[in-house]
Amino acid sequence: MKSYPIIRSPNPLLAVGQLGGHVKRGFPHPRGKRTGKTMALVSALPLSSDSGRLVLAFMDRSDPSESFDYLPHKGDNAVVIVPKAEVHLSVINGVCPGDWKGAKVGLGDEIDEPVDLDVDATGLDMAASDRWVDLVDELGCDCSKLGGYPLWANAPIDVERLVGRSQRFHHRLTSDVVDFKLGDGGVIYVFVDEDGETGSLCWQQAKY
Repeated sequence: MKSYPIIRSPNPLLAVGQLGGHVKRGFPHPRGKRTGKTMALVSALPLSSDSGRLVLAFMDRSDPSESFDYLPHKGDNAVVIVPKAEVHLSVINGVCPGDWKGAKVGLGDEIDEPVDLDVDATGLDMAASDRWVDLVDELGCDCSKLGGYPLWANAPIDVERLVGRSQRFHHRLTSDVVDFKLGDGGVIYVFVDEDGETGSLCWQQAKY
């Protein structure tokens, strides 16, 4: 199982995508089904490490305390897949109050994630949980990353059952590159449909 850390690009011209900011042109920001407000861009990342298509993930952050971003089927989020050549991104502040300033990003060195990581860490006993955490720390994959396992912050969410479509995990976002203001240990998870046209998003906050 391969993954790639998402890192701040040292040169904007070498970037493969962006976190935060907004879409300047090529795709209109969707509106929240519940609030009718314009959604904020969370991420724009390649469908795969060498793909010519972008996965655009959005969240309705117009009223963060009342938004259902943690529920992938409630309409406060959107994921679409578009041709990279048709979309132009901007790293200035986004379209909603309190949005995150964007950062151009690249991909770090490939990580080979072992099958040991494909577990529900919240269901382990103390000793097994400590070993799992040590393994994740050693690999350096408990970060913003493309591919690999979701590495849930809490109990795994059955995304496929909630959205009613076959889903494939695409990327996870912590606040190591951009502070998404989701509280301590907040992690965003983005999934794509198996047909490669749309997807879903949810987030969790770590419980200690």
